[in-house]
Amino acid sequence: MDNLTHSLTGALAAKIIDHSRSSPEASANLRRKIFWLMVLCANLPDIDVIAGFLGDRMFSMQHHRGLTHSLLFAPVFAALPATAFHFIFKLKNFKALWLCSLIGILVHICFDVITPFGTQILAPLSTTRYALDWMFIVDPFFTGILALTMFLQRIATNRSRFIIFAGSALVVAYLAAEIINHHLAYRQVQRALQQQGIEPAPISALPQPLSIFRWKGLAQTDERVLQTFFSIPAREDTLTFENYENAHDDFVGKALRTEEAQWYMRFARHPWIQSSQRGTFQIVEFRDLQFTIDKAILRAVGFPERSTPFVMRFTFLPDGSVREIALDGRAIAH
Repeated sequence: MDNLTHSLTGALAAKIIDHSRSSPEASANLRRKIFWLMVLCANLPDIDVIAGFLGDRMFSMQHHRGLTHSLLFAPVFAALPATAFHFIFKLKNFKALWLCSLIGILVHICFDVITPFGTQILAPLSTTRYALDWMFIVDPFFTGILALTMFLQRIATNRSRFIIFAGSALVVAYLAAEIINHHLAYRQVQRALQQQGIEPAPISALPQPLSIFRWKGLAQTDERVLQTFFSIPAREDTLTFENYENAHDDFVGKALRTEEAQWYMRFARHPWIQSSQRGTFQIVEFRDLQFTIDKAILRAVGFPERSTPFVMRFTFLPDGSVREIALDGRAIAH
């Protein structure tokens, strides 16, 4: 999820706590500091982007949404901003500061988990990435609900409590609609595959941008990845799957034996492997089709069609040795 939305979720959580307090007489100065503490903590887990400056692209991807997004590490992580506010602003109730910090961090983690990328919520015990696939990573409608709520409570201070809780109810209703739509989309993909006699594992139903009704279905077999874009509700017999056949030559085998490819295959949910000759070099590419976007949506809003991100490319010399391993065009090994 983008950081603007994370900031707004942290702000809304702070306002809910503020309006639910048993002692509303707390000073405006203290309430303001708590507000900004929670906005900060709702963004703090993304400090892991620093990993991108400390290592190569693969190192960055390995650690993004890792330890800083872990439910197990969150209580320890929350002590850092709580301690900073405790000493910098001379705030006495450390326990309350820690609890608010923890809530902000957990809000961030929860709203990342509902997007498709995957979050290592059990790090460091497990590197498994969990994703509920309810919401596209950037959802302007969801962000708009949050922004409108915060704006209205700011200008209508006499009705701030009502606006905050009404806005929160609308947020919950929007999430409920996404949960229902995801369930419907998943079932439609599953039934369409059954009708065509295909038994893949795994199956994914992934949200597409700018519409909670537009979805992508993906299904994996040993030989290929199947992909379809559709709107719900739709009849299962109208879903047409594109076939992405995996290459299986000797160069693919060599690539798969490397540490880099083995990591990529664990990272990718729906890997597609291509192999082709370019001049004197043999190129093997790994793509995760979960990151493709419906071209019809891109054309409708005037965006250029983009290449799939997170592509790992192996360049082999004629003698079969690896000349270069690159991720998103940046060399990570030679």
